[in-house]
Amino acid sequence: MRILQVYKDVHPFVRGGIERYIHDLSRYLSTRGHEVDVLVAGGGVSEEVSGFNVIKYPCLCRILSNPISPRLLRILKTIPADVLHFHLPLPSAVAAWMLSGRDIPYVVTYHSDIVRQALFLPVYGPLLRRFLKGAFRVIATSPVYRDTSKYLSVLENTEVIPIGSDLSVFRPPDKSEMGDYVLFVGRFRKYKGIDFLLDAWNEFPERRLLMVGGGPMENGVRRRIQKDNLNIQIINNPSDQELVELYQQARCLVLPSTLRSEAFGMVQTEAMACGIPVISTALSTGVPWVNASGVSGLVVPPGDSHALASAVRKLDNPLLRSKLAAGALERAERCFNAADLFARVESLLQGSSRCGNQQKRE
Repeated sequence: MRILQVYKDVHPFVRGGIERYIHDLSRYLSTRGHEVDVLVAGGGVSEEVSGFNVIKYPCLCRILSNPISPRLLRILKTIPADVLHFHLPLPSAVAAWMLSGRDIPYVVTYHSDIVRQALFLPVYGPLLRRFLKGAFRVIATSPVYRDTSKYLSVLENTEVIPIGSDLSVFRPPDKSEMGDYVLFVGRFRKYKGIDFLLDAWNEFPERRLLMVGGGPMENGVRRRIQKDNLNIQIINNPSDQELVELYQQARCLVLPSTLRSEAFGMVQTEAMACGIPVISTALSTGVPWVNASGVSGLVVPPGDSHALASAVRKLDNPLLRSKLAAGALERAERCFNAADLFARVESLLQGSSRCGNQQKRE
């Protein structure tokens, strides 16, 4: 089966949760014997990555992270594929596909509602609804997001398949040596709640925070660290193995996100699979569903720096931390094993392709 994945970026060219997910899923599908192409915005070149083909179409610019390209319509109209797998939000791809008129089955993984581009929703919203309704299946990454999204809650073709982690890569260390730092992993964007994390760290002159990521807010974060003399180190572009080691030695992971753009928090499953507890926020998304409070970590109100600092202090209790670390690992193994979840996505893609072939014969 020839599968076309459609998004704006993919790992390792861009490091992020969705980009990593598409990379790992595409690699899995290729090992299963499928021919996989990943269509992303870039410089108009193609190259092989981890057993699949990355096709980069040229784009004029990006408006609120959405790539703009006159070529996208023609590419989606003609590129060979048995089934397409769209990853949203990506308004330009939705519009191009609807205009293409192409009759090929497609599946959608709905990672997040539109947040930054909300001013376009009066125009884009009706188009998005038709697009989602026409999909063979719309995958929601958590039951919470399916039920709270105004675009997903009204659909009859949704299926919940969470995002998992590769448990052969993200795993507890061979030796239980814990470092002296708390870990943040993610792009430095507004919705990540970084300002509140920095506020919380004003309460910890002696405690180290490692922030892995970088991105649009990095210069401002560096200025704030210097201005307030915060005990924070920024780490850019660690290798995959280095990232695993950072998880393994951390006291805990913090995910202080404040907006609905944080729909799932894949870094939570990575940390949990390494056997470290998570501190996250009580958003009306999948974030607190992934990190079950009192089981795999602690959940605090979004935007509350004092509550965040208090949760960090609570994990100084060795009995509590040990309990949550064990719970995190058990939950990762039971609920977020990528191999099991990828197999479910593969089944949907195969079902979509068979349905499309049957309709053609009829």
